[in-house]
Amino acid sequence: MLQLFLFFWVALGQDVFLDPGEYEDLSLEEIGVSVKELRHQRPTEQPRKTKGASMGVKFRNFRREALEMYWDDGTPQGTYSGRVPGLGRTATMTYQSHTFFFKRGDAEIARFEMLPAKNFYIIEPDDEEIRRSQEYQDALREKAFMEAYEERTGTPWLSFYPRDPPVLHMWPAEKVGQTHAVATPFGPDHPLALRLTVLSTAPRVFLIPELLSRDECDHVVELGKTVVRQSMVGQGGGFQSKTRTSLNGWLPRGKSSVLDNIYRRFGHVLGINDTLLGPSHNAEELQVVHYSKSQEYAPHHDFGDDGTPEQRFLTLLLYIHVPDEGGATSFPKAFNGKGLQVVPNRGDAVLFYNMLPDGNADDLALHAGMPVKKGEKWVCNLWVWDPHR
Repeated sequence: MLQLFLFFWVALGQDVFLDPGEYEDLSLEEIGVSVKELRHQRPTEQPRKTKGASMGVKFRNFRREALEMYWDDGTPQGTYSGRVPGLGRTATMTYQSHTFFFKRGDAEIARFEMLPAKNFYIIEPDDEEIRRSQEYQDALREKAFMEAYEERTGTPWLSFYPRDPPVLHMWPAEKVGQTHAVATPFGPDHPLALRLTVLSTAPRVFLIPELLSRDECDHVVELGKTVVRQSMVGQGGGFQSKTRTSLNGWLPRGKSSVLDNIYRRFGHVLGINDTLLGPSHNAEELQVVHYSKSQEYAPHHDFGDDGTPEQRFLTLLLYIHVPDEGGATSFPKAFNGKGLQVVPNRGDAVLFYNMLPDGNADDLALHAGMPVKKGEKWVCNLWVWDPHR
């Protein structure tokens, strides 16, 4: 009945129907999604305070020179983790008790052990002019704000500071099983009725079955084969890492009429005007990712802090070819650290928000692409920014 009703709604000239989400609650078992403990995130009443728990952290470099960042893996050289510009910043996902050190040439400039409830680390200036600068004083105020925010909310502040609340539409996620209905005239060849079902409220995760048709999936895979290359991690162009062993590439909206129609559908399902879904406004180009057997993407956040309020607001993850075994998408901090694993069908999508309604980045939106055990996996990411790119 829902499909029929929404079909006629669109046929009558209505672009989109947005349901308030007052459907009967569904259990995770009824939704068909598995919830289980993940090895790298033990369940606890306060997962952020537990030794070994994953955490997002920010670093500020108040030296004039660029520094090389390393994770202390127990070897003399450590694991290279990127470059921090002079008077610049970076952010990463790590674990409590891990240690990072920063070098200029052979000289170690700073070293930090990741401590519970401490998510901001300052590489102190070595001259008084910088110490008296407005930027350094602002960083001290930011540090004080972050400590007060976490004390008040129990959540680390990981976004740019100061940051206003998001301006783009955010679907409510009040309870698991809550469902929102959307109708769009931009189906593959006819109007389409879609549902967004809440899989997790913290982080906000939704399942959208059959967002793409099989033919559309085939089309995107074929386009993807022409652009994929070794995936990178990190900010500012990134670097290769064993934490991300896939191939990826980028597809512009204008690559084909099929892609353009899919983008119009994205606008309706996200509740965002599709004209904003482009690099000149609020969205990156569509990223296509290929995983072969044993390839994965270790737990990570999609957000960062590059020194501006602009932030990746949401991730729309589309499954265009599913592996025979493995390759689930996991959210290890969902359900108080018990974790959520999503194993969708081909053409399904998962929507999750990287930001909270108050403008903070959502630490619980930590997610991973689990290793492919058999076959191959193709997915697409649409990243939408707020307030703009």
